[in-house]
Amino acid sequence: MRPNSRLRSQNLIWILAFILTVSFCVPVPAPAMTIQEERELGDKFLQEVKKRWPFIQDTSINAYVSDVGKRILQAVGGQPFEYRFFVLNSQEVNAFAVPGGLVFLNSGLILTIDNEDELAGVMAHEIGHVAARHISKRSDKAMPLSLATLGALLLGIFLGGKAASAVATTAIATSETVLLKYSREDEEEADSLGLKFMEKAGYDRRAMISMLKKIRRSYGPASSDPPAYLMTHPATEDRANNLEIQMTHLAQDPKVSSPVGNIKRIQTKLRAEEKEAGAAVTYFENWLKRQPNEVEAYFGLGLAQRRMGGLDRALDNFNRALVLSPEDGEILRELGTTHFLKAEFPAAQGYLEKASRISLHDGITQLYLGRVYFEQKAYALSLQAFLRAKELLPHYPEIYYHLGMAYGGVNQLGPAYENLGQYYKSLGDSRIAIRHFEKAMTYYDEKDPERRACQKEINDLKAPKNDPREKR
Repeated sequence: MRPNSRLRSQNLIWILAFILTVSFCVPVPAPAMTIQEERELGDKFLQEVKKRWPFIQDTSINAYVSDVGKRILQAVGGQPFEYRFFVLNSQEVNAFAVPGGLVFLNSGLILTIDNEDELAGVMAHEIGHVAARHISKRSDKAMPLSLATLGALLLGIFLGGKAASAVATTAIATSETVLLKYSREDEEEADSLGLKFMEKAGYDRRAMISMLKKIRRSYGPASSDPPAYLMTHPATEDRANNLEIQMTHLAQDPKVSSPVGNIKRIQTKLRAEEKEAGAAVTYFENWLKRQPNEVEAYFGLGLAQRRMGGLDRALDNFNRALVLSPEDGEILRELGTTHFLKAEFPAAQGYLEKASRISLHDGITQLYLGRVYFEQKAYALSLQAFLRAKELLPHYPEIYYHLGMAYGGVNQLGPAYENLGQYYKSLGDSRIAIRHFEKAMTYYDEKDPERRACQKEINDLKAPKNDPREKR
């Protein structure tokens, strides 16, 4: 039995033992969650995942997944949640969604797909779970637990492994995991909704079936350690059959639109980031032995070598990739970034300025362009680039730090301290964030809206955080 399988078995034994212990207690049913409680549960879940699991930080990977999600959401229609999409750095094939519109995909799952349609199929299914509010409705059958406990239970259900072990030792009501897991009816409804979302969004709906079969086939029907996706989304054979039946009643040749991005490039960057750096170098070197003129192999090799500190080797391979694809904004950006890391600022500026003209919506290009300008004391240009980066990547903490420094460079100290406050707030350091917001207020007049905004940030950071379900 493989390690993950043993761990799951141990967790299952613990849960069953706990169920026997509490089986003579009659739980008092709690009302289904409100929309606000679902949002708060999603936020608590996200905080816990960030403590326990590494996230893919590459903004272009995250932006691509978000763009696929947004395209599906246009087909869904109005929703009470602001959906957010995340990629976890894990080789395990898995995807899941939690109340409040949070959708998580493992890098291992993205690496198994052949095209964007298959990725969209998984995401449409997960969005179907959220849109149908399956977990919220199932919580109606559970004991009246706090949002923090519900979040811990969901963490064990969806992540498994070490997260499940933590749940087994910290959550009093672990037996409620049985009630919170999706039923066969939940899965069928999410599939049916996903199928409709796929067709309306212009994706090939057949990809939902091909993805289910691929995951099941890759592990075999009798596998002792199936992927987490099959553990949390059971009955894949029946689901695939039901989808095929449903498709016979739909239009036979629906319109399929072009993909929103380059899935091959996304997979290249995931392999460069997911694997241990030395293993990634070997992977891309072997790829080049098979295909000596493959631009993605040179690009990935450059990324992996840079992770190992081999900046000159990285530059060599990025340049080889650029010869094969001379108008590729990402290759230009990585060339510029690598020259920046070598403190070769004029060369970095040239590549990054060209990249910014090609990739108009690339926030990382703007971020590094701003840093290049700042290092050369061109503070006004630096500030302009950072403001553009903030517009493109409003939730990227590093930008706020550099914005603060750039505002300081042009002697605008109110915005300088305010942005540093935002930076430390995003890091979860309330004490230092409050100090910067207080300092920023001294540079604004009483009637300035910026002063009121800083005061609100201070009040919010000092306010106690309550769980409304604990009052029930």
